[in-house]
Amino acid sequence: YITPQGKYEIHLTVKAAKGHIIATKELAALVGDLMGRVMMPRQGERPVVGEEYSTIACVESARYHTLQGVAKIGKGCEKISGDTFLMKDLPGGKKGIVLSDGMGSGEEAFRESAMVVEMLEELLEAGFPVRTAIQLMNTALVIGREEVRFSTVDACLFDLYSGTCEFVKAGASTTFIKRKDSVEKISSTTLPVGVLQELEIDVETKELTSGDYVIMVTDGVIDALPVGEQEALMCTFIQDADIVNPKELAHHILGQVLEWTGEVPMDDMTVLAVGMWKL
Repeated sequence: YITPQGKYEIHLTVKAAKGHIIATKELAALVGDLMGRVMMPRQGERPVVGEEYSTIACVESARYHTLQGVAKIGKGCEKISGDTFLMKDLPGGKKGIVLSDGMGSGEEAFRESAMVVEMLEELLEAGFPVRTAIQLMNTALVIGREEVRFSTVDACLFDLYSGTCEFVKAGASTTFIKRKDSVEKISSTTLPVGVLQELEIDVETKELTSGDYVIMVTDGVIDALPVGEQEALMCTFIQDADIVNPKELAHHILGQVLEWTGEVPMDDMTVLAVGMWKL
């Protein structure tokens, strides 16, 4: 049958031939081969089947996994950055990556962006769709205080079953997808959360293939480059980077930006790199 998350679950009543045992992992793999899906024994299932009939539950397993890395530096090389990020396993076989840039820089900006990320984490864990979660959070921020303070929200939700990624932006900088032979851009012109009660949110879904990378950056990274050349230079830095490890990739990209400017950072700068591979 199909689970509430839209995944297959198969129940088998089986027994081994006399004098033999069968590993439930092997049974699940066989079912997966027949269905054209990746199947595994349900958590807590018995490891083997003997000579007596037993019912075994096999559930659909994720087809992909992700690895992620981050590189960041504060304005003026300060230790405290106003950028906050979240990397979280979510219900339904999804991986959530969130990056938020608080207004200004330093400790006060960090408090704002950290609050936004923590609120969003709680709503996503409770099962709210990401767009609804951001709308609820924005309403709470606008109504709950007189002073206007805003933070960007840049969220990527990787579906580890289908290999798709949902990009959700509120005031966030451009995101880049590094594919085998190209770099794709996902941009937004929306406002950050905490400004207006009626918030526009850009949502776009892309299919990823094994070996693709998603690179998320805050405004400080883009704004450090010459106006009119910012995205083109970022695409060049990303495309030319022959690096597999996401953490090393993030550090390389940030290093390229800092080397190009040759100056002390004028704003907080964060680069998040997420690679996705087929299991």
